[in-house]
Amino acid sequence: MDDDLAIGIDLGTTNSCVSVYTKGRIRILENERGGKVTPSFIYFQPQGGIVIGEHAKTISVHKPENGIYEIKRLVGRKFDDTYIQKSLDYFPFEISSDVSNSPVISFKQNNTRIEKTPQELCTIILQELKKYAEAKLNQTVNKAVITVPAYFNVTQREVTLAAAKSAGFTVLKLLNEPTAAALAYYLENDIVENHISLVYDLGGGTFDVAVLEKKFGTVEVLCVGGDTQLGGHDLDNCILEYIFEVLRNDYEYHAKMDPDDKRRLRIKCEEAKKELSSANEAVITINGVVPKHPKIIITLPRTLFEKKASKLFQRTIDILHNCLVDAKISKESIQEIILCGGSTRIPKIQEMISEYFGGKQLNKFVNPDECVAEGAALQAAMLSTSKKQDIEQLEMVDLVPISLGYRSLGEGMRFVIRRNTKIPTKASIMCTNEGDTSGIFEIYEGERTDVRKNRYLGKLFLDGLTPAPPGQRSVIFTLDIDNNGILTARAEEKVSNTVSEVKVNYTRGDRSEFEIKNSLLDAVENQEIDKKFKKFVKMKEKLDAYLSSFLYNLDTKNLSEKYRSVQIFCSERMNDLYDMEVDQENTVKGLYKEVKIKCNAIAERHNFEYMP
Repeated sequence: MDDDLAIGIDLGTTNSCVSVYTKGRIRILENERGGKVTPSFIYFQPQGGIVIGEHAKTISVHKPENGIYEIKRLVGRKFDDTYIQKSLDYFPFEISSDVSNSPVISFKQNNTRIEKTPQELCTIILQELKKYAEAKLNQTVNKAVITVPAYFNVTQREVTLAAAKSAGFTVLKLLNEPTAAALAYYLENDIVENHISLVYDLGGGTFDVAVLEKKFGTVEVLCVGGDTQLGGHDLDNCILEYIFEVLRNDYEYHAKMDPDDKRRLRIKCEEAKKELSSANEAVITINGVVPKHPKIIITLPRTLFEKKASKLFQRTIDILHNCLVDAKISKESIQEIILCGGSTRIPKIQEMISEYFGGKQLNKFVNPDECVAEGAALQAAMLSTSKKQDIEQLEMVDLVPISLGYRSLGEGMRFVIRRNTKIPTKASIMCTNEGDTSGIFEIYEGERTDVRKNRYLGKLFLDGLTPAPPGQRSVIFTLDIDNNGILTARAEEKVSNTVSEVKVNYTRGDRSEFEIKNSLLDAVENQEIDKKFKKFVKMKEKLDAYLSSFLYNLDTKNLSEKYRSVQIFCSERMNDLYDMEVDQENTVKGLYKEVKIKCNAIAERHNFEYMP
């Protein structure tokens, strides 16, 4: 028995797949039904027991509210997330909020209400995959590389790691899905050096695009883009909305109101989408749904499906385009376009990608459902110490998809790690802390200079600091991203030897994703606004530093009573300054002049220290 044997797992939204590399070849590990992919579907039997996979999908028709799917799209989100709120109309099972605003899935077993978190549900699927792998390999398997969407945030990655640990795995690495597909392609084909490829990965629940370059024994990720709320299930929903519309208009029946109908119709829509990949039209037969109409037949031409889904198709091309523009890579320099993910079988998508690249031929994997798991297996072999898994080493270099930083006093974004920095990475910045003996760092991700336009990640508290005059205490603030894309924030004050550290979660803030604009496109569209805001923030911070030092000197030199009116004036101006916005730039300029006129003479007369 080889205890060091490591496997690769594609934990997918729609389907999951397990693969292993041994003795010079990749092997997909089939499930107990002989399938190479296992639907990521869990059915909780009403009288107790759990069924997973294809059979779970089949029997859930009898009690759809106990059939749980698309779990991956719930991972690491808050209940008020716009995706979850919009999805409530489509899911037949119940999703509610716990005390921390996280989603929980509810169902009944043995007449008892049961609640499961997305993490617990992922654990159940991973346990099943582990069981399949061990049965096929005839040994215990504890080590794995697990793939995640490139745009999975820290919370989603940590939940995946925690679920894997609960399932009995030691995760050697969380590997980005498009990187896994590229790895499979590079190692299975004789690719020359300095080869640039683009991976277009449209799966059931997520979309990723990545530009990669192979050179000198490494595969470097030049740029990534994606959307964790865009995939095959959204295309299913386009068809489902059309069916709802037909039933409502032609038969006066509102199928959305019945969870049984929604589940049955959704299966029909998924089948129709698959059929349209090879046929010009799909026939959807609906039996026993609409009263007085035991059988309804709806014909769906491929052209109509393409029209209904055109915005989603175009969204993938826009993300692809922005990825290339961001990396400053021309279309002509892309030597290979690699398709993976089941939704890339759709002819219109292939046509749009090829058209974008001027009619370039696409590289289609024999089975796009398996290539990500194969890439994970190859990476697992590279990290394994098993003698059975000797393999050519190819270093994978990933990038930070979104810039990271913290909030400055003037509401500005103080960038620490810029997007497209290689992972793992660690960056520090020296900053002054204005608090008395404590400090707070609010951490954000985004590209806007106005921190309020970016996504709030979390807070780091630093207590027990050395008392110091304003602007004279130095704190080293560090952001560290490991191989799994987990972000750790650290703040340290050397004098008191005070250190604080936190693993940052992307969903600690009160705002939903709907309220936060953090995309590169948003930053590009608002470049001029951001330049003006950056200048305004510096002005505010300069005035704040002057007022803080002036008030500090009044207090330490016991001059507060003598200059009471000036002290009150400065305190009030500090309060006013906090609420001022960029359109009040002239007001801040005028205020700065007014403060200097009132305070400079006093500061010079009494030899004030630490004045900026």
